[in-house]
Amino acid sequence: MKQMSYKEVAEQRDEMDLRIIDVREPDEYEEVHVEGVELFPLSKFEAGERPEDDGRPVAIICRSGARSAKACQILETEGWDGECINVEGGTLAAIDVGEDEVVRDDTAPDV
Repeated sequence: MKQMSYKEVAEQRDEMDLRIIDVREPDEYEEVHVEGVELFPLSKFEAGERPEDDGRPVAIICRSGARSAKACQILETEGWDGECINVEGGTLAAIDVGEDEVVRDDTAPDV
């Protein structure tokens, strides 16, 4: 599994046409998240559901990197077409680097 820091993901997001999936639960996402990421909780992975595979490389993010690593392992084991990248440090790393796209609000997408 490929590992990238949040800073690398942010810098290469457009160039790589990266799709970013947050695997935290909705209540965690509501507290703080990176703008423009898809919410697809790890609990759905564990229940056998998968996000649609559009062939693009996907960066998986969570709070600190453990759940995202697990989600990447699941996708890679099942033959995910696109590259799967684990975001080291997760959302906490985005906060630490002062990412402008970190959103702190009470709005969460339906899952």
